[in-house]
Formats: sequence, structure tokens, C-alpha cells
Amino acid sequence: MNRKFSILVALVGIFTAYTTLLAQAKEVTVYRWVDENNVVHYGQHEPLEDDFAEITIETTYSPVQAPLKESVSAEAKEKQLSNQVAQASNIKCKNAEANLRTLNDFAKVEVTEKSGKSRLLTDKERIQRIRQSEKEVEAYCK
Repeated sequence: MNRKFSILVALVGIFTAYTTLLAQAKEVTVYRWVDENNVVHYGQHEPLEDDFAEITIETTYSPVQAPLKESVSAEAKEKQLSNQVAQASNIKCKNAEANLRTLNDFAKVEVTEKSGKSRLLTDKERIQRIRQSEKEVEAYCK
């Protein structure tokens, strides 16, 4: 009895799969026409010209699936983003502290301009950069 039932279930499953495939089969109509410049065109919409050929193609429909991606939970993504922000902030903190230390330890600080030319900071520029570095230390080194 169990064997007959198993065979029946298998046959029902095969029949269901077959009918599903048949239901997904779809006829698509494609139109072919030649324009006044003898260029051949194909399209799914009936052309305005009277001289065209109608081609019917039977296709099997299969919905487009998104590419498989590694499923990562929203919580894991948030944690990863949080770690990246913390790491970037840590790097900026270290840079700001190094800049502040250099500006405070040396009266003469040489900088390279965008043009590639080197020059010494004036006292006013050095003080401005110290203030800027202090703000950066406050912002990034919490």
C-alpha cells in the first residue's frame, strides 16, 4: 500500500511540474520589416508600415531572478559600517594628533603647496593650523 501511495504521489508531482511548465510556455510575436533605406528591423510592436512579416515564437517563461548574493543581515551590515566609520575616525584622530604635535613642537614648519613648491608657514598660518588641528582632535578623538 505504501509503495502504491509513493508512486501515486510521485506521478502527481511529475504531472504538476509538467503542467506548470506548459502554463509558463508563452507565444511571443515578433514583427520584421524593411524600411525605405532597405534596413531590416525587428520589434515586438506592430510597425506602422503595411509591409511586414509576423513571426510567432514559443518560449518558456522563466522569471528573472536577482543574482545570488551572500545574505548578510541588516544588523551585520550596520555593524560592519560602524566598524569602518570607527576605523576611519581612528586614522583621522592619529593624523590630527600628529599634526598638532608637529605644529606645537616646531616653530618653523615647512609645507608643500599644490604646485609642488615648499615654503615655511608664517606664525599666523601656524596658529591657524594649530586651532584647526585642535578642532580635528576634538572631533575625531572622542
